[in-house]
Amino acid sequence: MGWTLVTGGAKRLGAKLCLDLSAEGHSVLVHYRTSKKEAEEVVETCRSLGAIAEMIQGDFSTMSSTEDFIRVCRTNFPSIRVLINNVGNYLVKPASKTSIQEWNAIFQSNLYTPFALSSAFLNSLCENRGSIVNIGIAGLEGMRADIYSTAYMSAKMALLMLTKSLAKETASQGLRVNMISPGYLENAIDLPQDPAHLPMERAATLDEISRLVIYLLNEQNNYITGQNIEVAGGVRL
Repeated sequence: MGWTLVTGGAKRLGAKLCLDLSAEGHSVLVHYRTSKKEAEEVVETCRSLGAIAEMIQGDFSTMSSTEDFIRVCRTNFPSIRVLINNVGNYLVKPASKTSIQEWNAIFQSNLYTPFALSSAFLNSLCENRGSIVNIGIAGLEGMRADIYSTAYMSAKMALLMLTKSLAKETASQGLRVNMISPGYLENAIDLPQDPAHLPMERAATLDEISRLVIYLLNEQNNYITGQNIEVAGGVRL
C-alpha cells in the first residue's frame, strides 16, 4: 500500500483534497502543523468514507524541522505513492517592503519544503510509479513584473521550474510531476470584495481544484507530466 501525503491537509483546500481522494480509494496521510483537532476530524471523515487514513504532524518553517518531519514520516509511513505539496505561506507585499526574513519564510514553505519532500520520498514515489502535484498560482507561464506579492510569485515561479525539471528527470521511472495553478479560490484571503470583477465573475471552487487533482492521479491519465494547468477562469491571462 502506498500513501497519498497531503501537506496542509487539515483545513481549507488540503482538507477538501483529503476527503475527495479518500472517496476515490486513496490511503490518505493528513499532514498538519498546529491544527490537530481539524486533522482528527478530517481523518475521521475519511475513514467514514471507507478509506485508510492517518495524520502526521510537521513543522515546515525551517529546513531542520522539515528534516525532522521527513525522519518521522519515513519511519512510520515509508511507502509514499502520491505527494501533494499544498502547504505554502502567502504574503501580499512588494519586494521593497519585504524583509529578508519574510522572503526566506516564503521560499521555505513554497519551494524548499516541496523540494525537500520530493527528494526525500523520490525512491518510494518512483517505485510506486506515483505522482507529485504541486499547487501553484495562475499567471506563472506568462509572468510579468509583480509588485503585489513579489516573494510569493517568485517562489511559485521557481516551483514551476522544479516541477518541469523533476518531471523530465523522472519520466523514465514512471513518476509524474505536475502543477495546478488556481487564480482566486472561493476562500482566498485576498478575494476581491466583488467577485463580479473577475473575468468569469466568480472565484474557483475547491471542488474544481479537487476534480483536477483526481484526474491527474487517475492511472488512465498517466501520460501527463511536467504540466502546469491553470484553474483560474481567465485571471492573469
